[in-house]
Amino acid sequence: MQVLEGVNQLQSPLLSSVVTIGNFDGVHLGHQQLVENVVREARYYGVPSVVYTFHPHPVKVLHPERPTYRLFDLKDQQEQFASRGIEYVIIEEFTKKFSQITPQDFLDKYIVAKLNPKTLVVGHDFSFGADRSGNMQFLEKYCAARGIRLIMIPPFQHDGGVVSSSRIRDKLRSGEVEQANSLLARTYYVRGHVEQGFQRGRTIGVPTANIHPDVEFIPRQGVYCTLTKIGGHLHPSITNIGVNPTFQQNGKGLVKIETHIFDFDAQLYGLEVEVYLLHFIRDEMKFGGVDQLKAQIQKDIAETRRYFNEHSQDS
Repeated sequence: MQVLEGVNQLQSPLLSSVVTIGNFDGVHLGHQQLVENVVREARYYGVPSVVYTFHPHPVKVLHPERPTYRLFDLKDQQEQFASRGIEYVIIEEFTKKFSQITPQDFLDKYIVAKLNPKTLVVGHDFSFGADRSGNMQFLEKYCAARGIRLIMIPPFQHDGGVVSSSRIRDKLRSGEVEQANSLLARTYYVRGHVEQGFQRGRTIGVPTANIHPDVEFIPRQGVYCTLTKIGGHLHPSITNIGVNPTFQQNGKGLVKIETHIFDFDAQLYGLEVEVYLLHFIRDEMKFGGVDQLKAQIQKDIAETRRYFNEHSQDS
C-alpha cells in the first residue's frame, strides 16, 4: 500500500481507480462497509483501490473551539486500510484555503484529474466543498454526467443504533468498553511509548509501565482489564487511566496511563506498546493512604485474573 501526502505526490495520474472519500476515524464497522465495497469494485474492474482522506480533521481547522479527538492515530488508520486490501491512501492537508474550494473544483482537480475514478463510494451523510455545499444530489448529477458509477452506502446499524465515531467515543467515555469494541469490530487500544514515571508502583510491589498515548482522546478514567502488546506478543495486564488522586493534593494532574503486566519483569522504557481495553472495573478513587491503595489494587488484580480465567480473549 502506498501512502501519499496529497494527490500531487502521485508521479502521474492514475489511469483508473475506485475511490472513497472521508475522515474514517476509527475505521469502525460503518467505515469497513465502504472499504469492502471499494476493494470489491476495484478487484472486479482490475484497477487500484484508493482512500482519500484529510489531516488534520476538518473540524480542528474550521471550528478550533470544538474539542475533536481521534480514536486512533493515523498509523492505525493506515494499518487498517492495508489489512483490508486498499492500495493507495491519500492524506490531503486540510487548511482553511482548501476548505474554500468549490465542490466542482474539488472533484475536477483533486479526484477526476488525478485519480480517474471508475467508481466513487461514499457514505450516506457525505458532503464536501466550501460550506459543505457538495451534497448527494450534486454528486449524483456530477457522476452521471461523467459516467462515474456512484455507490452510496446506507447507515450501518448495529446494537440498536447507527455506528459512528462519536457513538464509540461516548461508549468509551462511559466505560462501556465491550459495546465500543463491538461497534469497532475490534478491540480499542491506546498506543504509546513507555516513559519513566515516579516508580510508585514498584515501591508498593506493583510495577507499572507508564505510557504516553499518541492521541488526545482519553476513555473514562479508572481501572481496566487489559491486554498489553509488546513486540507482537499479548500479555494479560491491569491498567489505570487517570491522575493518581491519592498522590495529588488537589486531585488534579495530567492524565496518565499506567499498566501492570502480569508475570512480566523486562525493561520497557522507550518501547512502543499497545494497551487493549477489555473490561472496565471501577472509577479512579482517592484513598486515605498507601495501605488502602495497596489493598484495593490487590482486589483489582484478583478481579482481573478472574476475568481472564472466565474469558478467552482474542485481539
